[in-house]
Amino acid sequence: MDCNTKDVPIQFLLWQILNAQRQKAIQWLENVDMKPGQAGCLFILSKYGTLSQKEIAEKLGVKPPSMTVLLRKLEKKNFVIRMQDENDQRISRIYLTEEGKAYIDQIKEMMREMDREMFEGILPEEKMLFRRLLIQIRENLISKEGLQDYEAQMKKECISDWSR
Repeated sequence: MDCNTKDVPIQFLLWQILNAQRQKAIQWLENVDMKPGQAGCLFILSKYGTLSQKEIAEKLGVKPPSMTVLLRKLEKKNFVIRMQDENDQRISRIYLTEEGKAYIDQIKEMMREMDREMFEGILPEEKMLFRRLLIQIRENLISKEGLQDYEAQMKKECISDWSR
């Protein structure tokens, strides 16, 4: 980097870190022929169990036609199966297959590896302090006017069991 790092705004450093992390994740997913939305779908199913196509689309924030394409690709890979709802034949329920569950474990391992890379050379107590500071910053931001809905949504959708 050409400029003095002490002069770089923290927001820009955070953006760079998030962007680098996202690029690494996309690269890893591409190496195993997976798109981020597909991985997100698998995570949602691992968290909530069986959901309708519409429910998954809402949680991913995608339009139903995009969801149809995404699910077809996951079905082709045998990561999910579709079955008619027992009570309402108009609704298809999406289930995670054993292969899908195993793939989730691979994604979790990739996330753990990325965590190890990110915190290489950082002491455990420094990592704990960093986490505490990030939580405080997040709380500062979402406690401001107009972000309460975001806070509620974030807590509702938080996938905190990725390390299991």
